[in-house]
Amino acid sequence: MAEVRSGDFDLVMIGDSITHTVGEMPGDPYGPLKEVWDRHFAPRRAIDLGHNGFRTENILWNLENGELEFRKPPKVAVVLIGTNNTDDRHFRTVHSARQIFEGTKAIVDLLRKRHPKTRIVVLRIFPRGDDRQEGALDYRGKVFHRSGACVRTAQEAGLLTRQLADNRNVFWLDLNPVFLRPDGTLRTELMPDLLHPNKAAAKAWAQALEPLLTQLMGPGEAR
Repeated sequence: MAEVRSGDFDLVMIGDSITHTVGEMPGDPYGPLKEVWDRHFAPRRAIDLGHNGFRTENILWNLENGELEFRKPPKVAVVLIGTNNTDDRHFRTVHSARQIFEGTKAIVDLLRKRHPKTRIVVLRIFPRGDDRQEGALDYRGKVFHRSGACVRTAQEAGLLTRQLADNRNVFWLDLNPVFLRPDGTLRTELMPDLLHPNKAAAKAWAQALEPLLTQLMGPGEAR
């Protein structure tokens, strides 16, 4: 399907719109987030494989059909996926926490099979807001309210993915504290639409990820 990549990428960012917005999703308010990409990820020779609206099964299909065709194995792949699998308002099928775990495991297993030298960082699914929280409209006039069941499933599935880590080849990182208040509610100043990090939040989670990337890859070149 895809042309074999040049091997110039040391870091592969895999995920849904949360990853996509940091890389190259145009339009207000996501366009400015590219500054975060340029500062924190581009110096590590990164490629953004985030896709708006994707679920674990969509990511798996893409990876099986060309997106892993690198001539040289990347040093690290970061996986953040699963929130759309819990969406009970925009998808016909909603997956359980166990099913989301199994989908994430299939992605990790495929990465290990195709590129056994690549280290994998699985990020816990980011938190999102439910119907009790007020949010601000995004550029499409949307607020991503979800049911309490959706939010709880994402929380549970994200915790289950910790089982994938062996701390040698696969690592797990929980960045949820970046986005949550002490009472456990979402910091809407960082996720105004109740789902997508804004520029400040994108910078915060990139900085929180940085120590592990430095451990696995060495320091990035400052820009």
